[in-house]
Amino acid sequence: MKTKTILPAVLTFTAINLLACTGLGFGLAHAESTVLNEGRSEIAKDVRQAAKSQQKVDVLDDAYQQSLQDFRATNGEIDQLELYNKQMAAIVENQNAELNKIDQQIRDIEFTEQGILPLMSQMLDALQQFNQLDLPFLQKERATRLAKLRELMTRADITVSEKYRRVLEAYQIEVEYGRTLETYREKADDNIVYDYLRIGRTALYRLTLAGDTAWAWDKASANWLLLEASLLRDIRKAQDVARQTAAPELLTIPLPTPTGSIGGL
Repeated sequence: MKTKTILPAVLTFTAINLLACTGLGFGLAHAESTVLNEGRSEIAKDVRQAAKSQQKVDVLDDAYQQSLQDFRATNGEIDQLELYNKQMAAIVENQNAELNKIDQQIRDIEFTEQGILPLMSQMLDALQQFNQLDLPFLQKERATRLAKLRELMTRADITVSEKYRRVLEAYQIEVEYGRTLETYREKADDNIVYDYLRIGRTALYRLTLAGDTAWAWDKASANWLLLEASLLRDIRKAQDVARQTAAPELLTIPLPTPTGSIGGL
């Protein structure tokens, strides 16, 4: 009896199983690779999404920080504006008070003008009368000053305060005449030029330009009294003192007396 050999069949089955196992292994490996790739893709996708989300968060955070800074700056400006408004309110209140004072002053000035204008007119009348009764020195100058003041009173472009100042200035000039020594040259009514010497308001003298003849004004007779030649030296010395060409000194000068004669001072 012959024995059959089955080895080739076993080998064939084993080979088939081995191929099957090998194919299954390749299939499993391929499946695992696919799953791994898909996982990696998802992870990469999640990473990208997370990066985008982080960018959005960063943008939102920057916007928040900027908004916070703007909010704080705005609050600071609001505080400053509130303080500024309080200060301006105080200033406006003070300005309103000043305006009320000015309005009252204007009303007072209008009331004062009603009394000051007639007063200045009376002052000019008194000044004119005083000049007429005074020694006849600088008559043209004083008359011109008085005429200008009267013209000034009627001008609308000059304030009342300025008019009053000018009147007081004229009075001050007249006061100064009473305590000064002065010599000047002027043409008289007889068209002759004389040198005049004024001793305050005490005495007034008239000399020829040659200095060889002198007169003293007599208020009692309202006329010039001829002085003796012996008195000329004292008159000329007083004239030099008035011109500041000689040192001040005690002077002896002749004065008209109420009786119309000449006395000494």
